[in-house]
Order: sequence, then structure tokens, then C-alpha cells
Amino acid sequence: MLSFVTNDATGEPIKGAITANNEIYFYWPPEQKLPDSIAPVIKLSEGSTVKPASGTKVLFNEQTTFNVTGHDGSVKTYKLKISPYDPEPFIKSVGFSANNLFIYPASEFYEYNLIDIENVGVNEGIAANNKKIALFLVDANNVDVPLKMINKEDVPEKQMKTYLSWLDGQKGTFFVSVNKIEAGVYKKIKLKYNNHIVYYDKNINVKVRK
Repeated sequence: MLSFVTNDATGEPIKGAITANNEIYFYWPPEQKLPDSIAPVIKLSEGSTVKPASGTKVLFNEQTTFNVTGHDGSVKTYKLKISPYDPEPFIKSVGFSANNLFIYPASEFYEYNLIDIENVGVNEGIAANNKKIALFLVDANNVDVPLKMINKEDVPEKQMKTYLSWLDGQKGTFFVSVNKIEAGVYKKIKLKYNNHIVYYDKNINVKVRK
């Protein structure tokens, strides 16, 4: 077997990793539900055949096998191995100006601060996906101070188009509020996502916007 490819829920191709032990490993995107079935496209060496045939819909579980018969009549059985894709997340950048988070006056409708987080699934604007993420500022005494994630329900309807335009095409971009946090210098940011806890180890300045 030379290659084994199927499509995810968005139509993007996902390639199975074929091992020397005749196993086909799949790492599925964490934001997508595992499908009940797939119809993989299978490439073989010349003269070989496979059952079920390439393009046949099969159950997507670890009981599914593929028998490849070589041109010499030998048979190899390949087994599916499935794991959700769960890479280590990380914070790429903080704030519109480097490592600065702003407390906004009550007169301004927005209180957004941008944080770019990678490997936390697909961002759909101000998405429900944010609820899977927990962010904290860590103060000088190593106390975690929760950051408020900005979700759709937090944004007035008349301002929604403005928020979404800011996020257009910016996968991994999220907004937080520090309006109820004391101004000052914090040691770092703590990120919790699924089973991961990681840190952005840079001083963060929380300032009052003037």
C-alpha cells in the first residue's frame, strides 16, 4: 500500500500514516466529530489489488481492515488506528501592541484585546470554541487571575459585524477583556485547553487605556 487518503468534514484531505507493521494511523482534527464511515482513496503498487476497493465506504473504526494482494499472490492485512489530533497549543502573540493588554473606559462599547493562539481548533469568528479555552494572568505571587474570553453573546448585535470584520481570515485570533483586572505587570499567561496547560513566559503589562 502506497497511500491512503480520505477527507475530513470540511473536504480537506487527511492522509493515513502507513507503518511497517501494516497499520494505518489517522489523527483527526480535534474540533471535528469522528465520522461513522469514510471512503478512502488507496494507491497500490502496480499489479496489486485491495479489498474493500479504493473509494468504497467503510466503517471508520479499528475493527476495519484492508487486504492487499500483491502481484505475486501474497496477502497483507492493514488495520486502521484512530486518534484525535491533539497537538500542543501555544500563544503566538499577545495584544495589538506587544504584550500589552488594555483596560478600556466605560464609554467605549468594546473592551477587546487580541491574543493569537495556535493549535486550538478552527476559529469561527467570536466562536463557541472559545469556551473550551481558559486563560489566566499569573501575578508576582504566582496567583492565577482569570481572563474573560469575549464570546458572541457578549457583543451587542449592532457591533457584531465590526467584530467579525476584525477577525476575517485570522484563524487562531481570540479576544479577551481585562476590564475587571487590576492594572500592573504580570509574570506570564497560562493557557488551559483540553488536557494541555502551557505558558506564555513573557511579562504582560495591563494598562488603563487613555
